[in-house]
Amino acid sequence: MIQNIKISDKEHDQFVKEHSNGDMCQLSSWGKVKQAFGWKWSRVSVGTDAQVTGAASLLYKEIPLIKRSICYVSRGFVVDWFDDESVKALLEAVKEDAKKHRAFLIKIDPDIEESTAGLLEQIESFGFKHQGFTLGFKEAAQPRFHMVTDINKNEKELLKSFQGRTRTNVRKANKYGFDLEDAPESKMSIFYDIMKVTGDRDGFLIRDLSYFKRIYQEMNPPHEAKLFLVKLNPDQAIKGLEQDVKNRQKEQKNLSKKEISEGILQQLEQIEQSIANTYDLIESLKQAENESEETIYLSGAIYVQCGRKAYYLYGASSNQFRDLLPNYFMQWEMMRYAQEQGCLSYDFGGVSGMEGHPEDDAPGLFEFKKRWGANKRARIGEFDYVLSPILTKLYRFAFSLRARLIQLRNR
Repeated sequence: MIQNIKISDKEHDQFVKEHSNGDMCQLSSWGKVKQAFGWKWSRVSVGTDAQVTGAASLLYKEIPLIKRSICYVSRGFVVDWFDDESVKALLEAVKEDAKKHRAFLIKIDPDIEESTAGLLEQIESFGFKHQGFTLGFKEAAQPRFHMVTDINKNEKELLKSFQGRTRTNVRKANKYGFDLEDAPESKMSIFYDIMKVTGDRDGFLIRDLSYFKRIYQEMNPPHEAKLFLVKLNPDQAIKGLEQDVKNRQKEQKNLSKKEISEGILQQLEQIEQSIANTYDLIESLKQAENESEETIYLSGAIYVQCGRKAYYLYGASSNQFRDLLPNYFMQWEMMRYAQEQGCLSYDFGGVSGMEGHPEDDAPGLFEFKKRWGANKRARIGEFDYVLSPILTKLYRFAFSLRARLIQLRNR
């Protein structure tokens, strides 16, 4: 008989990591991260004495005016939705916990693809109401669409799956002598400084340093998160650039032997400019090496892993030496690391699902992620389970009114 069971955080996480519907947002460590920033966290599980068959990590956010809360099961439930007995038992366990936390609404958004046959009807058969196949970043708690690269292949095949220019840039970046450092928490401030540069350059707000530190504190000890920093080796970079100059000079010499035409002259001019730019970059590297007594970091990322799923959670890049393509080196090395850990997928995160439409919230995201061999996947979306119809109706009205006021203010 499937029933509510008590298991440890370690047992819960092991189940989430091994389940095909598991997600990093369902790890107990992620619940503890959110708990440190205004959420209440709880979890429930169901199964038999010998086996866990379903689990859910629950986040509660209190609505101040009514002193009641919403229960958000981020990327959950972790269960086989076609196992009726387990789903019913898990739902009852979640409802019981939600009532203890004075929740009037349970919201879920399972990490399962929209194309799963019969899934929508199956979830709704338990009393959940689908909230629609949303687009963009504003209609749901998390983006429904995400970009995922299949890394279940050898390195040669993985590199071949990238777009042509991306492959070229990865190869170029590998010539410049970067190191990918598995950095300790003490260097999170370095990542944060680079993140501030990125936010200023690209026009987005960033979280506080304490948030990134908390991710490391909760998720690094169980090997679920890493802080990676890309370290510049000026001497190696200079050698790589000097080789670039020799290659361009060779092209220049070969072109000079051809019959002169307007097209040839344009190519020669471009090569000359490229060589001049490279020499300028070499001089900048020499100057930076002489002036800085500390290690020069050019980019960084927070990498998360849940079982065989890897996530590029946060990334940042300096304005320094961007022509050396440190981000290409970083992404390639993180994918290789994920492969070494036995991961089958590398999740670049959300996109709008509105590619090519004028209303697209962030058109550049899709193009960036696609170049890494990532395919767009559509999750099934959000579902609501209403515990108090009156309070849910009032909440939705207030939420809708707030959204309209923000739109009017931004006009």
